[in-house]
Amino acid sequence: MSEKWETVQGKTAASRKATNGKPSGGLKVSKKQEAKIYTMEDVLPAGSVENMYASAFDPKASPKKKELNGSSKPATSKPKLQEKKVEKPKAPSTVQEAVKANIKVEDIKNLIEEVQQRWPESPLLWLRDVAEFLNRGLITVPKTEQNTVLGGDPASALTAMTKKVINAMLSKVDENMREVFFETCVANTAHDLAKDQCVTGWRVLTQLLGDLQPTAVTAHMPRYIELMNSYQNRPAVGNAILWSVGQAGNKSLHSGIKVWLEVMLPVVTMRHYTKYVVDYLGALLSLHNITPTTKLNKPVMDISSFLTVQETVFVSSNAMNKDLARVLRNFYPSLRNISVAGCRNHELFPALLPRLANMSNADQVTDTLEVLANCLTASPAALVHWHKLYTSHLPQSGQLLGYIVKKWNSFRADLDTPEMQETIEAFQDYNTSVANKEGLQLASQGCEAISSKFTTPGTAWFPWKTLSFILLIATGAIINLDFERSGGRFKNSNTGQFLTDIGHYDNVMAATSWTLATSATGAAWLEEKTHGGRVWAQTNLPIYWEDSKRAATPVLELARTKASEFGVWVGLGWDKVTEAWASAMASLEASFPGLETKLADFKLAGAKYLQVVVVRAQEVGQALKDGAVHLVSGEVDWVMVRKQMAEMVIKMQNQVVAAYKAIVVQINQLIAK
Repeated sequence: MSEKWETVQGKTAASRKATNGKPSGGLKVSKKQEAKIYTMEDVLPAGSVENMYASAFDPKASPKKKELNGSSKPATSKPKLQEKKVEKPKAPSTVQEAVKANIKVEDIKNLIEEVQQRWPESPLLWLRDVAEFLNRGLITVPKTEQNTVLGGDPASALTAMTKKVINAMLSKVDENMREVFFETCVANTAHDLAKDQCVTGWRVLTQLLGDLQPTAVTAHMPRYIELMNSYQNRPAVGNAILWSVGQAGNKSLHSGIKVWLEVMLPVVTMRHYTKYVVDYLGALLSLHNITPTTKLNKPVMDISSFLTVQETVFVSSNAMNKDLARVLRNFYPSLRNISVAGCRNHELFPALLPRLANMSNADQVTDTLEVLANCLTASPAALVHWHKLYTSHLPQSGQLLGYIVKKWNSFRADLDTPEMQETIEAFQDYNTSVANKEGLQLASQGCEAISSKFTTPGTAWFPWKTLSFILLIATGAIINLDFERSGGRFKNSNTGQFLTDIGHYDNVMAATSWTLATSATGAAWLEEKTHGGRVWAQTNLPIYWEDSKRAATPVLELARTKASEFGVWVGLGWDKVTEAWASAMASLEASFPGLETKLADFKLAGAKYLQVVVVRAQEVGQALKDGAVHLVSGEVDWVMVRKQMAEMVIKMQNQVVAAYKAIVVQINQLIAK
């Protein structure tokens, strides 16, 4: 290589000398000159060497050329052909566009048939291949956050036929295998999303599985909680996990509430998850039409879960965003309604009453008292629990009593019962037996207030004896008029027909015959005794009268004297009372001018009121008379009369019992005082 390079260099030098006008043909070159080695820098110009290196290491650089006269000027390069850029297909902007462009029903059918034939006993491989197919088909969709927290895309973007084909495949899979595959979908969604890969296929199968079998979501809750904890510091992945498990609530309220309680509620105070957790609860309640008046036969959560929810809403929410905390508080009445289901579980009362001692939030206290009062109205067993807890939780019982008094109009229909009255009486007996106990005063005041609100003898003035006597006379008069109207034949009268209809005509007639016979016998015996007594009286009474007169005359004289003295004393006392009254009226008139006139007006108003009462009484009498006439004429249905009389008797009995209990309460209070 060196010899050839030396030869080339020699020729180059010789040719250059020839060019300068010094021919080399006749010159002899010495061996010393032949042995000299030339480098490129010695032979070539500096510009040529630079261009050579530039061309070797930078093909884009254009070499500089020298003109013969040694001056350099920019080289003109030939125009290069512009390279044609191959444009990639534009990514679809929505899931719907991606489905139209890349997902074909026939392709999914062929894929499912192929994997089922290849792995007939491995359904997990079927589902895995379908998910990967959807991931590849929808991979160009921009990775954006989900717009809906429950339902919606991406499953809603599929055509009806596509979803039908996939659901047919899922229906052939065993329920236990669906649970395993749902867990696989959630886990792969988290793992692939952490690697920034497309997870749309996993999301689609998650939604379809959740709709087909909601219990598949709640079967492995500890696994989802563990997965959520492992990705807790990556909000995008964490929200994707919450979205995946939340699809259980799309078809089942109970499954959705279970997921919300166990997976979402523990992270509600974390800033990145608060909005999603609150929005999910609102979407779940709205989807299933849950309102504060919704009635459920069975609660959607147990008592401990309800206590956790209450603590979160009223206490833990203080650490949340204020707007989101307010939204959560607005959802709470509906959530509480389905959590306690009418407070029919009597175990709720002993679970809530002791907690009042540790509550500092006023709204939470009010909510707890409302639930406790509802327990008393819904379950009689709650009263039994209260009996057991009253002595050991006196301050809390006092709070509950005060709340019931304040809301008495709302609870009166359910709590104004003999059982409740007996309970309050027992509480009052205990209150009088202890002293200086915490909460005693509050509890005593509550018991007295409720006792005053029970059905008091407000109808004790009712003239029972008079009304009964009038009713008896009116009944006799009605029967007599009915008997006369029938021509003197009792069987043809309305009364007789009524007794025949109810099957007691013969019994009444037999009783009447016995009464008449017994009355006749008694009358004869009385007449006999009366006649004998008259004879005995005519013989013996004068003697006894004289003896009594002699013994009683001194006593009667003394009594007459004392009565005269008492009359004089009463007269003097009345005069004193009259003078005192006049003096008192004069003093009151001086202190309160116009009082005497007011009293006179009051007296006049009282007289007018009595006149109105008399008029009303006359109207009532006339109404009774008209009713009797209608009854005798046959215009009144006896069946309805019997029904109304029975209702009236029951009502009267209830009033009698209430009046009796009220009297007992008043007597006990007087004795206590």
